[in-house]
Amino acid sequence: MKKELSEILTQHRERFVVPAQSRFLKVNPDLPKVQTITGARRTGKSSLLKLTIAGLLEQGIGWNKVCFLSLENERLRGESFDPDEILQAFAALNPENPLLKEVYFFFDEIQYLGHWENFINRIHEQISRNVIITGSNSKLLHTEVAGVLRGRGLPTELLPLSFVEYLKWKNITFGEFGSNKVQVISAFDKYLFQGGYPETVLAGNEQINEKLLQEYFNAVLFRDIIDQNHPANYRYLRYLFHRIADNTGKPTGLHKIFRELKTRGYAISQNKLYEMADLAESVYLYKRISRFDASLIKRENTDKKCYFIDNGMLRALGSAFSENRGMLLENMAFWQLYRQYGNIYTTDIYYYSDASSECDFVLWKSEKEVLPVQVTWEMKTEETRQREVKGLLKACKATGARRGIIITYDTEEQMKIDGIRITILPAWKWCGTEADLYAI
Repeated sequence: MKKELSEILTQHRERFVVPAQSRFLKVNPDLPKVQTITGARRTGKSSLLKLTIAGLLEQGIGWNKVCFLSLENERLRGESFDPDEILQAFAALNPENPLLKEVYFFFDEIQYLGHWENFINRIHEQISRNVIITGSNSKLLHTEVAGVLRGRGLPTELLPLSFVEYLKWKNITFGEFGSNKVQVISAFDKYLFQGGYPETVLAGNEQINEKLLQEYFNAVLFRDIIDQNHPANYRYLRYLFHRIADNTGKPTGLHKIFRELKTRGYAISQNKLYEMADLAESVYLYKRISRFDASLIKRENTDKKCYFIDNGMLRALGSAFSENRGMLLENMAFWQLYRQYGNIYTTDIYYYSDASSECDFVLWKSEKEVLPVQVTWEMKTEETRQREVKGLLKACKATGARRGIIITYDTEEQMKIDGIRITILPAWKWCGTEADLYAI
């Protein structure tokens, strides 16, 4: 295997190409931490590593001090080998530095390397402080490995493009008036329906994008879920995830789906179904939020609402909401809220519901920093206005909040009802500026 590793390391050098586009997220390779970058497949984790390497090369640091290895290489996947062979292979390529001093280590899709946790920890403790790894499993990289790294890890998430990044990639300057506004709203319409996966944004062809996104889903299903977990029976998984996609934005009872699967003749235990649903969330197929309740136990025991990783993928799966503009807006709004107020360990985003009404989101920083957020496509009819305002007001009273936000497609307004200040905000303006909703 050492020979294969040497060949792969050499190929990575010789075929190295700097990505043409960059994300807003940057990595400082000199931080004395094991930097872990997680996120959905095809969101640009590998490109981020390459851009960081390109910066080092521009500074005059040579390949003899840059070890870059993609563990997703087909020659390595499925092979069992001692991780130390990677170091031996790199040292053999650079005999002038046998102790690997001052080497920057970059490992892409680290989850494919057996026993990688202790290997990475050993590099950081004994060889180099400059270690950056990527992977598609948030639980694996940040939760289970936390005890091994003992506080030496620095987590970062990379999601599909935000609308601000989308505008940058399309060379559109944000503006609230005139021709700039027209361009921004037109771009927002495309972003809302096509999503923000980098490759699809660059392709710009709806038919090609649909095929790409279907392939992304298949890659997550087979590489990140089936290959990593090796379930004895996985025929039911496609049905499970399509059902979750169809139920985007609604409380989803996994027990109900379990009963559906049993009715259809699938041999699956309820525990395994829950395990697979958790795994799919950890590899960024979707995120789930709990119903707001002061009791942690009650929050955890309620049905969760699911939000799929990207509107483009949601539509590519042919879900029931593929043309539902209101649901697409809500799904997109969740991910914008997550970028601004969530994190890998806890979203601090909930939903509110009672017997007669609901509010899509409740942002919770502390008991004194609570902000209910409602999302609706429009508020032109009195029936819609009353329904959305009622749900928001109930959430405000239940949480003690004195103000709330309603996100719409294009309405902008201020009102005060029962002492609660309500701000109605166009989604394109909020997402285009990444305005802090707490400060509005």
